[in-house]
Amino acid sequence: MVSLKIVGGVQAEAALRELGDWQFIRRAAMEALRGGAIPIRDTAKRNAPKDQLHLEQSIKAKPGRSRDGILWYEIGIDPSVQPAMIVARKTGRGTYRDPGVAGNALIQELGTPQMPANPFMTPAWDTEKGATTGRVVASLGPAVEKQAAKIARKAAAVK
Repeated sequence: MVSLKIVGGVQAEAALRELGDWQFIRRAAMEALRGGAIPIRDTAKRNAPKDQLHLEQSIKAKPGRSRDGILWYEIGIDPSVQPAMIVARKTGRGTYRDPGVAGNALIQELGTPQMPANPFMTPAWDTEKGATTGRVVASLGPAVEKQAAKIARKAAAVK
């Protein structure tokens, strides 16, 4: 897991706190995190080997579940795209476990003694990591304003 921490974001933190309700703070923060995560996901999809069935479609970015007020976005392989399964051998004798898309993704990324690595996730992160913090910060202002507008509409509807 890789973490980014925005240091010196006093104004951003104050703007988030002005929203008041945790629900609106979370929505604004998640929208900003999404702005940083999507380019990494898209770069990984472009880097993914095209000859591996379902690998490109399995690369997802999704919000993580909040624990102790920590918010994050997960970028990785969705094993439900092509799950691991037991497959009958072509010879008709016995079965074997097909690792599915998640297992094949790991083999592609890290390689094996018989096959060289063909990384696609690591280069995506290496390419995008420098701009990610800037994207998150740039997305935060509009996300806070969008949530503030929702609060204002909600307050106007109550009156």
